[in-house]
Amino acid sequence: MEIKKQIAPVLFFILLLFLATYQDFPLMNVFGEIARSPMVFCAPFMLLYILAHKKIIISKNLSYWIYYVLYVILLSFIYLIIVYYLNNSLEVFYENLIVKTLKMLVYPLVGIIFYQFVYAHLRQLKHPLYVFFHALLFLQIFTAIWLIFEIYFLKKPIEFMSFIHAYPQKYWRIRLWTLEESWTGTILILLTFFPVYFLYKLKLFRWKKILSIALSVFIFSSYIAVSESKGFLLLVMVCVLPMIYQFIMDNKKLRQISLYLLLVIGVIIVVALFNLQSVIFNKFYNNITFGTRFTSVYASLDVFLHSIIGVGYSGFVNFYPQAIERAMELDWFASLDLREIKAYLSSTKALSSKSDFFDQLMYGGVVYLYFFYRFYVKRVLFFHNIKKQEVYFLRIPLLFIILAGIIYITYHIKYEVWLFLAFLDFIQDTYTHENTKKHQA
Repeated sequence: MEIKKQIAPVLFFILLLFLATYQDFPLMNVFGEIARSPMVFCAPFMLLYILAHKKIIISKNLSYWIYYVLYVILLSFIYLIIVYYLNNSLEVFYENLIVKTLKMLVYPLVGIIFYQFVYAHLRQLKHPLYVFFHALLFLQIFTAIWLIFEIYFLKKPIEFMSFIHAYPQKYWRIRLWTLEESWTGTILILLTFFPVYFLYKLKLFRWKKILSIALSVFIFSSYIAVSESKGFLLLVMVCVLPMIYQFIMDNKKLRQISLYLLLVIGVIIVVALFNLQSVIFNKFYNNITFGTRFTSVYASLDVFLHSIIGVGYSGFVNFYPQAIERAMELDWFASLDLREIKAYLSSTKALSSKSDFFDQLMYGGVVYLYFFYRFYVKRVLFFHNIKKQEVYFLRIPLLFIILAGIIYITYHIKYEVWLFLAFLDFIQDTYTHENTKKHQA
């Protein structure tokens, strides 16, 4: 099958992938944080596409997310009443709590619409894997070129392509087209491992396979060499590399050259440790990240333990800063750099634990823990039970994304995460159908 037969769908998916990964849109300065991704402006058109279908098929995983968001909305309404009763006001840090709650609700609603749009569109395509792979391949090429330029300008006073960012001042780390370096990890892991899955599933020209693998190796190795993202480097060592090792051991051909491949893995570990050591061992007490992370996690657990059913979006805005204030009074955190997290005591802007898991734990409490199991853990178990070589290249980015959401990122505008999970729903349907046919045979 030639690509010219699928040129329009491929071009559309290229646009979709870029919009999903563009996370520092300048219109944020006009419309606020919600517009940091252009996806919010695309959501109404995606919703129209979804509603245009006579029969809307929602995946089981997405239905769990919808029910969970409805639960958080109900809690948010209840806690609006509670906060008003406690404070005799609906203002927190001079911002109306109803308005803030509605703003926070936009993120999951746009995420759900995008998730369903991707899932529905994949089901409509004649050759979805073929289309998806070629869009990914184009984004790999684009990202590799972008990385070359960004690494070149990394230590120079000039900012590369500053006009695409909301704040065009010089940024001294790799961030692609996102706000900060920590946001790039999930994008680069997807661009490194996800395309390899398609090389197993599709009949492609040899040069396309070689090109995709070469780009994966280049993107991964070049970013490892310059990365200063502590969360990314840590997950590479404890999650990605062990799974690569397992893949090598399970592959008969690769086992024959396993010694050489293990040497490569060893080099990657050394480079990652070298990049990490200066922060972990030399800058622990004066690095602002550690002070923010540890204090915010402690405060989020404090909120959860005071209300294990969750506090919704409205309760979060009110009670989370109070929990941070209590945490900062403890001797445990006195020696850490708390400058960043002190800002959370005077404004609702960017209020977060910097972890999707701990944010959601405050929003939804034990109901979120159930949702987390059904939506994430069950998905990991499903693909773990499929004993096929290509599935490794779905497991690696899936596990990385989940752990990143626990350790160091939120998913608010990480639309590449929802795109990948929607694709997994589509693929899960295929594997389930195959298993059903085998049992019937």
